[in-house]
Parts: sequence; C-alpha cells; structure tokens
Amino acid sequence: MESRNLEETLGNAFFSQEQEEAKSREIENLIKSYSGASALLPTRQYGKPINPENFGITLRSIIEKNNPYLASFLGISIGYHRRKEEDELSRKEAIERMRQKTMTKNLNKIQNLIDND
Repeated sequence: MESRNLEETLGNAFFSQEQEEAKSREIENLIKSYSGASALLPTRQYGKPINPENFGITLRSIIEKNNPYLASFLGISIGYHRRKEEDELSRKEAIERMRQKTMTKNLNKIQNLIDND
C-alpha cells in the first residue's frame, strides 16, 4: 500500500512541477517579447516559479509599460498606467481651462470694442 501512495505522491509532484514550468515559460516568453527585456531576465531553475524579486528596476519598468496586467500579476506594479492616465486627464483639463480663459478674454475684448463704438 505504501508503495502506491509514494507513487501517487511522486506523480503529483512531477505533474505540479511540469505545470509550474509551463506557466513560468509562458510568462518568460511574454516578457522576452518586450523590447530590451530578454537580456535582463534572470535565470530560473527548472520547475520553479518566476521570482520577480530578482528583477531589476529596468526590467520591472519594461514589463509594467508593456503589460500592466502582467506587472500586477507578478506583484511589481507601481501604478505607471494609472499615473499616465491621471497626467493625461490633468493635461486635457488644463487645455480646456486655457481655452475658456482665452474665449473669455476674446469676448471681453469684443465687448469693449462694441462699447467703445
């Protein structure tokens, strides 16, 4: 009986390791597809999960810039895309305020010209 339990345990361990390896390779291939990332990816032992703690700041930035979902999944997201969206919104709001100011100034100038005639 013990032999069968051991075989089952070994088989499960093997299957788990193979699943982890497949998942890790898929993630590594995705990371390698980003420009400049391939050379920065640290080596990993077969069957072990990817460890983002071994990633340098440059690799982390490349990953987040290209795939915020992957960065979040790996736990390395620093909010790059959220800040980028906030900056874009702020820029659009500033442009709209300038337009409103310009329109108000021009309307005042026109009103002054009309009043002075």
